[in-house]
Amino acid sequence: MPSQGRRSAPLPKGWDRIRRRILKRDGHHCQWLLDAGGICNEPASEVDHKNPAYMGYDDHSDDNLWALCSWHHARKTGREASAAAHALPPRARPAEAHPGLLP
Repeated sequence: MPSQGRRSAPLPKGWDRIRRRILKRDGHHCQWLLDAGGICNEPASEVDHKNPAYMGYDDHSDDNLWALCSWHHARKTGREASAAAHALPPRARPAEAHPGLLP
């Protein structure tokens, strides 16, 4: 079973079955939309949520799932992790006096 890694929400019950169904539906080809048009079409082994849970989506329907190659999946996940981290309020630390200005 593939590692789930760190997730903001658990995968639904029966994920292995859902994953196999989506891969089969997409012909085991990456569905990433290219800027030049068309899809990546490289071999896909991963299934991803188009609208991720960190954005408040809890949608495991087939319409929200797509097969991705590991390259596109890693980049999408990285962008989502960065966006989620930047959405958090900054950590507040008290200002420290410069060591040269200490009494």
